[in-house]
Amino acid sequence: MEMPIASNKDFEKFYKEFYPAVYAFLTRYTGDKELAANLAQDTFLKIYEEREKIATVEYGKAFLYTTARYLYWNHCKHEQAHQNYLDYLSENQEEHYNFLESVTREETIRQLYDAIDTLPPRSRELILLNLQGKDNAEAAEAMGISLNTVKSLKKTAYSALRDILGKDFYNALLILLTL
Repeated sequence: MEMPIASNKDFEKFYKEFYPAVYAFLTRYTGDKELAANLAQDTFLKIYEEREKIATVEYGKAFLYTTARYLYWNHCKHEQAHQNYLDYLSENQEEHYNFLESVTREETIRQLYDAIDTLPPRSRELILLNLQGKDNAEAAEAMGISLNTVKSLKKTAYSALRDILGKDFYNALLILLTL
């Protein structure tokens, strides 16, 4: 009949004899020597904690490999849960960022149109045509006025918008509208 591994001396002998095999086993499982070494240490720690209950070395070997495999699977589940959490955070941050970007854009456009509504009718019409993508020549034709009048109205309208919106807001608006 084999001896139990309850004493520190018996455990030390058991450790020296089986650590290389458990380490090799875990290295094949994990493909990562550092992780295998950590899991092997955890395995032997678990065996040490349960050593009083291990009646024979044969039972200890079986318990050893079962524990090693369990710790590896537990590690994999933990890693998968961690990755799922990171993916969740990443998605929510992106959604949160897109939501804030959308709200900012909509609020900025609302403020722009409020400011445009305060312009004189011809200046308002010109700015709205420009926002629709019409160039100066197309706006002049649509409004039935000369190109020089369009340029003059546009200069006056942009100056008025800058005053209404404030210089920093106006500059930010121009950048936002080009996105």
